[in-house]
Amino acid sequence: MLRLVSTTVGPVSVAVGAAGGTQTVEAYNAGDGALNLTATPTDPATGKPSAWLAVSVGAQRAACSTTNLASNCIPIMLSLNTAVLPAGTATAIVTVSDPNAADAPQTITVMVQMGTSIPNSATAYVAPNSSVDIPITTNSSLRYSATTQDRNNWLSLGLQSTGQGSFSFVYPYTIHLAPQSDNTPGTYNGTLAISGSSFAGDNKSVAVTMNVTSQPIAQGPSGPINVRQAQGAPPFGPPYTAVPLTVNSVGQQPLVFQNPTVSPSALWLTATNNGAGASLTIDSTGANLSPGAYSTTVSVPSNAINGTVSVPVNLLVLPKGPPVIRYQGVQDNATFTPGAPLAPGDVAIVAGEQLSFQPFTSGPAPPLATTVADARVLVNGNPAPIFYTLYGQIAFQVPMESAAGTAIVQVQRTDGTISNQASVTIASRAPRLLLLSGGYGAIVNNDGCRGITPCVLGGSLPMPASYSQPGYPAYPAKAGDTLTIYAIGMGATSPSVGTGQAAPLVEPFARLTNTPTIRFGSSLVPTSATPSFAALAPGYAGLYQINVQIPPGAPTGTVPVFAIFPDSASNEALIAIQ
Repeated sequence: MLRLVSTTVGPVSVAVGAAGGTQTVEAYNAGDGALNLTATPTDPATGKPSAWLAVSVGAQRAACSTTNLASNCIPIMLSLNTAVLPAGTATAIVTVSDPNAADAPQTITVMVQMGTSIPNSATAYVAPNSSVDIPITTNSSLRYSATTQDRNNWLSLGLQSTGQGSFSFVYPYTIHLAPQSDNTPGTYNGTLAISGSSFAGDNKSVAVTMNVTSQPIAQGPSGPINVRQAQGAPPFGPPYTAVPLTVNSVGQQPLVFQNPTVSPSALWLTATNNGAGASLTIDSTGANLSPGAYSTTVSVPSNAINGTVSVPVNLLVLPKGPPVIRYQGVQDNATFTPGAPLAPGDVAIVAGEQLSFQPFTSGPAPPLATTVADARVLVNGNPAPIFYTLYGQIAFQVPMESAAGTAIVQVQRTDGTISNQASVTIASRAPRLLLLSGGYGAIVNNDGCRGITPCVLGGSLPMPASYSQPGYPAYPAKAGDTLTIYAIGMGATSPSVGTGQAAPLVEPFARLTNTPTIRFGSSLVPTSATPSFAALAPGYAGLYQINVQIPPGAPTGTVPVFAIFPDSASNEALIAIQ
């Protein structure tokens, strides 16, 4: 079982025209047998070998220098031959492989900053009583002094948090602009004098312009949108797999978007206005693209004072190959937490590339099928029931027969190809409350809707039309209301329900053998309640429902809710209580 101590290196600051030396990432074996690693550096934009990064795998050594989780490590040496690079940022991806190991391949992202990332000048639009941060990175701590022409203290340099690559510490600073009470709408100038860096290029004066405005302000993505798609894959497009280009409103007035444009025109990309920027449909097959790299730019016009947001879009078309599960790509279908355990009967997803070459396909109602479209999921070699399939994701049920410990998951297509092995931990219980947007729970209020329309949750959850959602402040619940909370991974039931089968519609219902306590609030003395019903949702596979009354004295406002077992606790889900 392959483990990498680090999956990122850098950004490493290197003077233009100089070599960046050698960095090392250690790999180790978390399973049985022996690792036989290869490591290949590629340019993520083209898929071709990197022109500036050379990689070698050393012999296993008895002592690890960067982890205490293993007694033996394999060093992966990364030689930064950066003298050929111009000023700016360069990225390479190192793929570490072993066809006989679980959790391989994995990737290491290596970034170098040729010259400084600190600009000579910076300009930003900002709303009154707000702030904006312009990110910069360095491998050294910095000192600064700020001066402003209006003598208001609106300009500073802040350190957000420290991260670490392999051997180089990365300091993520931001140039912070925060209008003061005297900064009425208008243009303000200042200077940030930066010093103290061990990298000479960082020590400079930055001319800063702050435009304070009450007009709409648009904030687009900080970098390009990169998409990978295998030759022959179905399009990435709405309603299930659209690539979002989100433009945030950071001003005092709302943004009104116009139709986006693509330039230069690209047959493989369609951009449409989705009210929050643009939705991108990527179709390499319809455009008859060969494996290779393709690029264009999507521009999103709006009423923003800072103009049109333009974002590069890069498409890398891969040769068709076997399915690939990404590292820690087997996750629960509620919180999608990498590395978190699953439970027998859990609803989970497997994420990666080339998992299916059919458009989104929903499986049948229970009893669930083990092959949907052109794919199936194997857990310890046994087919698992499937809810739906996509090119990059499959939702499945963990077989009830799965033993506690490490399970191996693979995806097999009907063309006979099979994926790499991905490991996941199986626990007797892994409680997760289902979530909607904003962290609010998939929770309904058994109150007959109280005249609220609409009162049905979206998606495929079993929401009766006469129920209302207490999740959002516009539809608050109150003490005494009975809630239905939807969850997965809650553990064993009596009677038990077979893998892929529907839970009973009538008594005896498949009730939990261990009933959780439902806690309202996160204070030291929260309010708790015992459910009146906790079982698999009748007629569904793997979905639980918990009916509980909000107790007197429950906190009000936006309140976190948890399911508490003696040996575990769920994630939090928010509701509104008045």
